Amino acid sequence: MNAPLRTIPLILGDAEDFAECCGYQAWFLAEGWIHLHTAVDNMQRLAELWDLPLEIGQDAVQAVMADAFAPAPDVPTDYAQRLVRDWELADERDRWRWTGEAPPLAPELEPEQPRPYRTAQATADAFWWVVRQGDADHLDRWLANHPRDAAHLHKLWEAKCSRPTK
Repeated sequence: MNAPLRTIPLILGDAEDFAECCGYQAWFLAEGWIHLHTAVDNMQRLAELWDLPLEIGQDAVQAVMADAFAPAPDVPTDYAQRLVRDWELADERDRWRWTGEAPPLAPELEPEQPRPYRTAQATADAFWWVVRQGDADHLDRWLANHPRDAAHLHKLWEAKCSRPTK
């Protein structure tokens, strides 16, 4: 019983089956389910279980894996950069980045006109509350704290006083 343990190779597939399994691992890799080193280790272990390094050679096993895990050859690695460059060359505002021309002058922007001041509805409501208190001194102090609203509040007061009472 002290004899070394001999493993019997699992002959479950050939090189074509191995390439198909590599394709599945490449799909798992593309989906982000596994990492590249995990996929390669899985395929190497499978090749050894199928005894492929002895049958077709380790270099052939590596070539099958390289074909499966290689990026798509028709999409250049700098595709996004070339696409942006083409867009910028087509746009007269950005062409200077690639051609060496002077950049276009920035358009003259008109200064933003400040919006006219408008009395807030809450200030008008507070004005009427102070008026209803009937304290002239308090009203004077309150109006002194709201100089920008005085003209509008005066119009409100005039409108209220000019209406006929019931």
